[in-house]
Amino acid sequence: MVLAAVALLVACDKVPLFAPTGTTIRLYTNTQVLPINGTAEITASVLESGGNPVQNGTMVTFTTSLGTVTPTDVATSNSKATVIFNAGSQSGTAVINAFSGSSSTSGSASTGTGAAPTTTTGSGVSIVIGAAAATTVVVTASPSSVSQLGGTATITASVLDSNNNGLAGVPVSFTTDQGSVAPVIGTTNSTGQAQTTLTTNQTATVTVTAGTKTGTAKVTAVAVPTITLTGPTTTPTAGLTSTFTLNVTAGSGSAPIRNVYLDFGDGTNFSLGASSGSVSIPHVYRESGTFTVTAIATDASGQSTSMSIPVVVFPAVPFTLTVTAPTGKSGVAMTLTATPGAGAPVIVSYVWDFGDGKSATTTIGSAPHTYTLPAGTTVAQQFIVTVTATGADGRTGVGSAVVTITP
Repeated sequence: MVLAAVALLVACDKVPLFAPTGTTIRLYTNTQVLPINGTAEITASVLESGGNPVQNGTMVTFTTSLGTVTPTDVATSNSKATVIFNAGSQSGTAVINAFSGSSSTSGSASTGTGAAPTTTTGSGVSIVIGAAAATTVVVTASPSSVSQLGGTATITASVLDSNNNGLAGVPVSFTTDQGSVAPVIGTTNSTGQAQTTLTTNQTATVTVTAGTKTGTAKVTAVAVPTITLTGPTTTPTAGLTSTFTLNVTAGSGSAPIRNVYLDFGDGTNFSLGASSGSVSIPHVYRESGTFTVTAIATDASGQSTSMSIPVVVFPAVPFTLTVTAPTGKSGVAMTLTATPGAGAPVIVSYVWDFGDGKSATTTIGSAPHTYTLPAGTTVAQQFIVTVTATGADGRTGVGSAVVTITP
């Protein structure tokens, strides 16, 4: 008899305990919105008719229309049973229900063969997952304009729920009617944002789609200034002035020119300010070589364009200097002249070597001098006059002449 009772108790321990007829099951969750692969805690409150707690260990089974619950079967403790819901990788609305015995959050159940169905009250929960929770897609572009020569803009999509909170883990797609975007698919970060890069040289509208919601941003292609840079018409030579010509025009319908910058490639550069139209700019290269001259025009909106040209500067060459010395008479003052040839710079000094052991320096191309022959000299003598002229650009020219002096 005792053995039979023990066997009966063991058998009872192995039989699952379910809620009695009339039990009410209600589900509660700590959130109603989840990102893709997000998790939430689902708790079932299980009370018998009259509000009495069910027996501890009452088994409750959970079901969901989307995602998964872990575990699916849980025993109550203090009339509560809790599981973890995992949203999975699919957007949508998950409807989560639970049942125990004939009691369910989702409908009616029969109490036995031939018995009328007994309906129990209760409520499940719904959790909106990923893009299904999106109510607004706000799209911004930075910058909001690019050059007609081509440029990029960062497109930022903010996916928001009904409370304007950012939704994380939401897949979004990017499309554009002009140019290209990369990447074309993204996933929102922890603040609900996803980004792509637009590349275009035309006005473009980028459309962002998250679930059934869309948003757009427009990036305007702005006309850039035009600039023409022309090199010197004469052979550029070290020490000589080379003249460059700039022609600058603001882009059609765009902002006025704010600044024109010129770099001669030899370490010399300067800004012309709000210059437009045709401008001539002189420059002196101090050394020979090949240089790249660059001009950049920038308008008030920040759009700019540039042009570069190579310039070959030839070494400085001595200029010609013609010295004229008339025939003179011993002891009588005479005037000698030095004339620079074509292409010579402005002369800053003339150094005269009169050939008789005497010299002089002048700033003009003439110098007086008196030759004196030794006493008793009866024949004419000749002297070689050498003049060295130095130009403002550092170049030099040398000339000479023979002077005949009679007694």
